[in-house]
Amino acid sequence: MKTLLLSFILSICSLAVAAQAQYNDSVNIKSRGLYLGVNLNTTSFHIYYEGDKLPSAVRTGYFEPISVTAAYQLTERLKLQVGVGAGGDKDETELHLQDVKQSFKSKTIAFATPVSVYLTFLKIKKKLPVYGVVALVPAYGITTADVKITDDEGTRSFTVEDSGINVFTIAGVGFNYKISQHFYGNVSYFFYKTNLTGPNSFHYDWDKGYGGRSFVKSLELGLNYNFNLKREK
Repeated sequence: MKTLLLSFILSICSLAVAAQAQYNDSVNIKSRGLYLGVNLNTTSFHIYYEGDKLPSAVRTGYFEPISVTAAYQLTERLKLQVGVGAGGDKDETELHLQDVKQSFKSKTIAFATPVSVYLTFLKIKKKLPVYGVVALVPAYGITTADVKITDDEGTRSFTVEDSGINVFTIAGVGFNYKISQHFYGNVSYFFYKTNLTGPNSFHYDWDKGYGGRSFVKSLELGLNYNFNLKREK
């Protein structure tokens, strides 16, 4: 799978070089420039912790990042973007086993630094750029769980914490749309998602097999500010 991903990334880079040599548009966009933006990713990433310090009943490591991004337009078709994002998750669970009651309250905070490559391969009527995107997403998460156990001997409470780093990769397609002279939005759909350094439960981690939910949980929505203006020929 990792070999296939590497081949896919190399293919995109090769296509970008070839496409740039042949690209010709009636609108002259500055080929280099800086963009700042905010991205909301609906994908629920799941960091697996190697410490195994938390009870198995505790929900750990899930987050959906909101990222502040900076992008640089390398060519008219190829853009590199880096971001700093954060997200989190809360959960409450109770278990009853004979005369023992266990309750868990967990809180996850995670930080991610996604690095994305966007390649524009189509323009519908030269107004709606369609792109392919590949992103590498290293993420660090911390989960804290408050545990309460009640049995014949009384109630005992304690707190457990665990943390870890996983690296994810996602790939998909999307489009940009103009909002104003400087602002534009983007919508991406990720059809490929995997954890490179941890397990992958496509049913629980990536919401596969849920129909419409699987689609909704595979989106990225962005708002970007373009410091460069289009210049008509």
